[in-house]
Amino acid sequence: MKVIGVTDDQQSVEKLAITLQQTLPYLDAIILREKSKTAEQLTELVHVLRDVGTPLDKLIIHANPALAQFLSIQKVQLTGYGMSLADAQLRFPSLTFGCSVHSLEEALQAEASGASWILYGHVYPTSSKKGIRARGTDELRQIVSACMIPVYAIGGIQPEHMPSLEKLGVAGIAILSPISQVEAVKKYRRNGENCSGNDY
Repeated sequence: MKVIGVTDDQQSVEKLAITLQQTLPYLDAIILREKSKTAEQLTELVHVLRDVGTPLDKLIIHANPALAQFLSIQKVQLTGYGMSLADAQLRFPSLTFGCSVHSLEEALQAEASGASWILYGHVYPTSSKKGIRARGTDELRQIVSACMIPVYAIGGIQPEHMPSLEKLGVAGIAILSPISQVEAVKKYRRNGENCSGNDY
């Protein structure tokens, strides 16, 4: 089972670069979700990671295909509130897109529109979504059964959840807060290696 990290926009470029150098070896990919940072700051971050040997195919740009193309990063995670998948594919045909979804209907639409993967959540209660009810695994199970493309789960996922999620058929998980703690990431990695997963 794959383990994808998601940055939380809480660190400076310098500190985040150090954090990712420590944790990326134990992650299959990282979604750079840094909403408050400028394109220049994200470019600086990517260049630092590239210069220390980070493969660019481990990096996924959040909601900014123009920046991804400029940085020669192939993968982009699209949101439900930004550029549409159809528009992104039209304007950036060389890139690969995943979609964040919150329902079976959205998942089916994303797949039909040509998304390469789906990120569904939030599955379990999490401090980053206080006051918002977790979606649970029932609809996640339906999405996995209905979709042919890889489905990833996000939101409040602990290492002990991974075996049951693997049984549902998810391709992997995405984690947010733990990526700043290398020992926590290692635990997810160990659990992921005990589960089979689909290619990203």
